[in-house]
Amino acid sequence: MKALRILLLFVSLAWLGCISDPQLEFQAGMEAFGKKDYATALEKWRPLAESGNASAQTNLGVMYYEGLGVNRDYAEAFKWYQMAAMQGYAEGEYNVGVAFAQGRGTNQDFREARRWYELAAKQGYAPAQLMLAEMYYRGTGIAVDYEKAAKWYREAAEGGEVAAQYLLGSAYLIGQGVPRDLVQSYKWFTVVADQGDEKTRRNALSMRDGFSARMSPQEIVQAEKLAKDWKPKNESDGQ
Repeated sequence: MKALRILLLFVSLAWLGCISDPQLEFQAGMEAFGKKDYATALEKWRPLAESGNASAQTNLGVMYYEGLGVNRDYAEAFKWYQMAAMQGYAEGEYNVGVAFAQGRGTNQDFREARRWYELAAKQGYAPAQLMLAEMYYRGTGIAVDYEKAAKWYREAAEGGEVAAQYLLGSAYLIGQGVPRDLVQSYKWFTVVADQGDEKTRRNALSMRDGFSARMSPQEIVQAEKLAKDWKPKNESDGQ
């Protein structure tokens, strides 16, 4: 009997070892994608996507959208994006918005693009917040509204979107959609300079140094402290 129990335990463990862990499979796909081994990424993600994994559905959509390891197929990409979006997955919602804005895989429809961006933005997805701000700023499919643009630039900036931080700094500099505030403008340009690429850093410092002479030493100290203390929203929330 003891030998039989040992045999049954061995068979059970062997059987469990054959069951793939979705998280491990997904991560293996991520690692393969990072190495540009798109065939392996597809192999890992497709079964997960077909079983309803929203992250895998989104990633599969990206591969079809960009033509990575597969022939570029915007309609197929849109299908996978929609599947993820219908589950309330923020990145899927954002990508559906991009598809509608660009008219790829579906008809171009800025109203629908804004709707999907807004769904993702309300979940705190910074890229969607940035795109929503741009739509309000430029009046893309909607009336220009600088206050709403500034609101979403701020949300995206707090979430770590460097482009939004730069644009928010510009808004504070000229008082567009927000009260003019050189301290806040200085802060955001400094935040950009501390994390952007070299070109972005130079542009941010050029903008900041262009008006800093109009600030008092106390204001500059205040702005630099605000910039030093700033952390991305999720990090500062302990998430």
